[in-house]
Formats: sequence, structure tokens, C-alpha cells
Amino acid sequence: MTQALHMLKFFGKLVEPKSEQSLKTLFKLSPDGSISSLFQNFVTYVQDSVSTELKDARAQCLQKLKHLSDHFELPNVFDKRSIEDFLVRNAKSILCTASSSSRLHYLPEASPFDLLVVDEAAQLKECESLIPLQLPGVRHAVLIGYEFQLPALVKSRVCEDAEFGRSLFERLSSLGHPKHLLDVQYRMHPGISKFPVSSFYENKISDGENVLHRDYERKPLAGPMYGSYSFINVDAGKESKGKHDKSLMNPIEVAAVTRIVQRLFKESVDTGRKLCVGVVSPYKGQVRAIQERLGKAYETHGGFTVKVRSVDGFQGAEEDIIIFSAVRSNTTGSVGFLSNVNRTNVALTRAKHCLWILGNANTLASSKDHLA
Repeated sequence: MTQALHMLKFFGKLVEPKSEQSLKTLFKLSPDGSISSLFQNFVTYVQDSVSTELKDARAQCLQKLKHLSDHFELPNVFDKRSIEDFLVRNAKSILCTASSSSRLHYLPEASPFDLLVVDEAAQLKECESLIPLQLPGVRHAVLIGYEFQLPALVKSRVCEDAEFGRSLFERLSSLGHPKHLLDVQYRMHPGISKFPVSSFYENKISDGENVLHRDYERKPLAGPMYGSYSFINVDAGKESKGKHDKSLMNPIEVAAVTRIVQRLFKESVDTGRKLCVGVVSPYKGQVRAIQERLGKAYETHGGFTVKVRSVDGFQGAEEDIIIFSAVRSNTTGSVGFLSNVNRTNVALTRAKHCLWILGNANTLASSKDHLA
């Protein structure tokens, strides 16, 4: 089936340059609706006006379609829901969210599920995990996650106090259920992984061979300030509250981030190297300000992408270069969200080749929080 789809796409590209009138003539049926006229017109069309390449593509398409017609029996369904149910019933592996897995409870004639794998399990609320866990036939469940990354988001203070945001992963961990640590990381350059491994993972994680190789080190911008792991001191910054909400922002850091992104874009265009850049901040106000400043200037260039998100929005993601804007700049040493171990862990472990942290050194150094 996959081969047939590829051949049809290829055939479509060959036919596409032809005129609309030629195609109308090609696909015109006889008055009685017989298909023979279609093939006769097609043969005439091929003989008169197309290349050998198109002839060969046509022959291969017909051969693949005939094989499918002879060996693949399709159900007599036409609406979207029926087609979806047919595909799900016959699939060997199904990827879905916890909430959407509820549909799997009501599939007629569906085979029971032997294995359930829950990714980002530490972010899934305990009540939500019950939806896939009750699927018929599940004999084994594998929960993949880490309790020192971001938990599920609970907006209600009452629900938070009642621990409704707790995950099944966290509950099992607190009860002493045995865990298996994946102790090799294949994402971060060793210069980036050193701090989080020692601070969050008790030095139990080692670097994979791929990140230890010399080719894994990248220096997209010249100068010692842009190494694999760099702190860029923005001491002139000033934190303030945004226009739309009480979330903090730092206009000087916004300007600094914008300038760095501009330089990275120019370097990508000049060298022809693809670059995927992520800009991360713990404050939505700063995220919004950077997004507005960058606009859509880089959306049309295929070799360069830049994503601006909050720390919460970046969990599970990775980019070649991460620019982290700390925002906080004050004389009291108040670092706000940066004092949260889970949030800091996520922010500092998204980069593959370069992690550049922008912040006020005096504010961070005077903080009572040891992570800052």
C-alpha cells in the first residue's frame, strides 16, 4: 500500500504540468459510465503527448493498484469515524493521549491490549491515568518519567492542597516501588549535562558516546561568550510587569535575545547550515514579549527555526541551541520560579549543542537558593 501511495504521488507530479483541458479529456468517461473509455483515452493520451517516464509510472501504478485490489479486502465503510475504528481495530500499536484512550474502551471486535506504555508519566494526573489503565486485557504497564521534572498543572488551590495533581508515578515512587533509571543521556553536550547530572541526578547518569564525540561540539557564533555552556551577564536589565497580566518581563534581556537570534540567523544563511533554536523563559510575560519582538521574520526560511516558549511548554522537547532568559533582576536576590527544582531542571536540559543563559549575575549570586 505504501509503495502504491508513493507511485501515485510520483505519477501526480508528472501529470501536474499538463493543461486542465488535457486532463479533462483524459479522464472523460463514456456516456454509459463504462471504464473502458477511461483507459482508451488514457492510452491515447500517453501515446500522443507524454514521455516514456510517464508511461512507466502509469504501468507501475496500475500494477500496484491491481495487486491491492486482488489481495487487500477493504471494509464497506465511508464515514470518517468508521474508517478510524477500522484502522484502530487492526493496528498493532496505538499512540494516543490518556484522555483520547477512552475511545478504545468502546471498540467492537477489538483485540485486547497486552502492554500499556505511558510516556511523561510524572505529568499525568493520577485520575487521568485510570483511563488507559482500565483498557481491556492490559497485563503490563510501563510508566516513563522523572519526578524532578514538571508535574501536572493544577490551577485550583483547593485541588492542589488535596494533591489531586499528584501522578501515579509519584505515588508509586513515594511507596518505594522499584524504579529503573535510564542512566545514559544522548542529548546534551558534556559541558551542558555536567551541572544537571550533579545537581538533579546524583551523578548517576553518564554521557553517551555520540555526545562525547568531537563532532558533537558546535560553535555557531565566534567568541568565548558563545560556548557550549555560557552565562551572559545582563546587569543592566530591569524586571517589570507586563501590560496584559502580572507576569514579569525584562526588556533588556528581550533585546539581547533578539540580537543573538539575528546573529544566528545570519550565520545559518551565510554558511547554509541548518539551525534549530529554542528560546525559553520561566515567565509568560517574557515569552510574549520575545515573540512579539521576533514576529514572523524567521518563519519562511527552511534552514532556520526558532521556537519561543515557557519552561512548561518545552518539557519533552529539544533544540540545537537553547537561549534561556532568567528575567529576574533585583537587589534582594529574589529569583521566583528559578527556585523551583523541577522547572530549573527542565530549562537546563533542553539543549543539544549549546545552552546560553542570560541573567543578572548579582541577583542570581545573592539568592539564597542554591540552584541559582
